Amino acid sequence: MVKNDKPKTTLEYSVVLVEYFSSDHIVRCLESIYLQTKLPEKIVVVVNGIEDSFRKKISNNFKDVVLIDPGNNLGYSKAANLGIANTDSPIVLTLNPDTELKSDAAELSCLYLAEHDLVGALGPQILDCDFNIYPSARTEPSLLDSVGHGLLGAFFPNNRYTRRYKNLDTDENQTRRTDWLSGAALFLRRQALDEIGGWDEDYFMYCEDIDLGNKLRNNRWENIYFPKAQITHIQGVSTSRTPVKLLVEHHKSLYIYSNKKYNNNLMMKIFVAVFISIRFPLALIAHKLRLN
Repeated sequence: MVKNDKPKTTLEYSVVLVEYFSSDHIVRCLESIYLQTKLPEKIVVVVNGIEDSFRKKISNNFKDVVLIDPGNNLGYSKAANLGIANTDSPIVLTLNPDTELKSDAAELSCLYLAEHDLVGALGPQILDCDFNIYPSARTEPSLLDSVGHGLLGAFFPNNRYTRRYKNLDTDENQTRRTDWLSGAALFLRRQALDEIGGWDEDYFMYCEDIDLGNKLRNNRWENIYFPKAQITHIQGVSTSRTPVKLLVEHHKSLYIYSNKKYNNNLMMKIFVAVFISIRFPLALIAHKLRLN
């Protein structure tokens, strides 16, 4: 990757993309990376799944990009760790392939990280296709909010439990500390990642970002929501291929996360197992209603 001629006032970064049949979205994502006012030292794409035409398009049009094909779908955490292991920059941007970065997103984020040594993860403001703000900075929910959001969120998204869990009543244009950040786009400090052992590979998909945020907080690092940096995110591009399978994976991840959280509490483990068994069919119903 060609380096910028600007003086080094920020930390250097690399980009890791985990690809899964995102079609032309990954091309637009890569184009947005190449348009950054601060270019990355390296771009790594880990291929969990890709059409041959887009593999060729990436190889032909983005010759600096390193493609890693593990031969099968590793899931997000394993693929992200594999990509990160093939970089050595002090900051790693892990990015969904259906995202596009505003041109100054990386420069602003790396400058903030250079000036704030205790920030382990920095999440930009995420916008949807209509430029609505996605609530990417979340709270570690209480048991009551977890149950309320889990049962009501898909049907009544404005309920009080979901509003608290998603921080919907906070100012989305203010930089702030938060419990965890959406994994769609994260600027991660390598030192912090190394201390917590990277992304937890027990998760195939979902909940790995909650787990990551908690481990960072428990190891003195801060999770910062940073709205000066912006990206757009076309949600559901990869997950739309196998929605029911991914609903299963989502609930498996909820169970794994809860088992870790309540490791020494048998009654809570039983409660969570019962709750997930109730929530899963509700999630299937909600999915069916959205399709119709």
